[in-house]
Amino acid sequence: MENMLNYFSEVTLFGKSAILPIMLLLLAINLGLTLIHSLQEMKGKLWRYFGAIAGVKIPDSLGFVVFFVLLTLTLWTIGWLAITGNLLFWQLGNSIGLGAVGAVIGARLSDSYFSHIKLDREHYRPNPGLSSTPYYIAEAILLSIVFFPGIIDNLLPVFLGFLSTGLLFILVLPVIGLFRGVAGQERWNPGEPMPF
Repeated sequence: MENMLNYFSEVTLFGKSAILPIMLLLLAINLGLTLIHSLQEMKGKLWRYFGAIAGVKIPDSLGFVVFFVLLTLTLWTIGWLAITGNLLFWQLGNSIGLGAVGAVIGARLSDSYFSHIKLDREHYRPNPGLSSTPYYIAEAILLSIVFFPGIIDNLLPVFLGFLSTGLLFILVLPVIGLFRGVAGQERWNPGEPMPF
């Protein structure tokens, strides 16, 4: 626990003052928002939504594992690492923790825009998870402010983290579209009901 508190005090605006409650609050916000957003996407079967747009049938079992279980666990791991600077009980260093901060910010912003806002504006509706994207954007802003001192001192790892998850959400539909030859189906026309 001491490693986590030292990391948090070194890379945030808070220094040594009241860091444990603030760190726990940020963890609760991050892990809770990930769960809420992931549950919305699971309930709305986001994999079917993406598959319909890309013209690929994604089986429910595969979609559940990839788009709910693996994505949620990955985002929780990155969020934990970003806020605590630790992976389980191993301290990984400020630059890795701040790279994870960049990854969380990149994931929140690119997921919000490319998976939800942009597709909703293109009339692919209803969009599973759209209602929680304002909270994702607010969290990205909050993390940018709280971790500002560490971000300024570690621009390269933060940028690389941001880029890695940003590209992930930008590329999800094109990558799914690559499987059209294997599991192709009718593509969804914007403004019409989902074809399946």
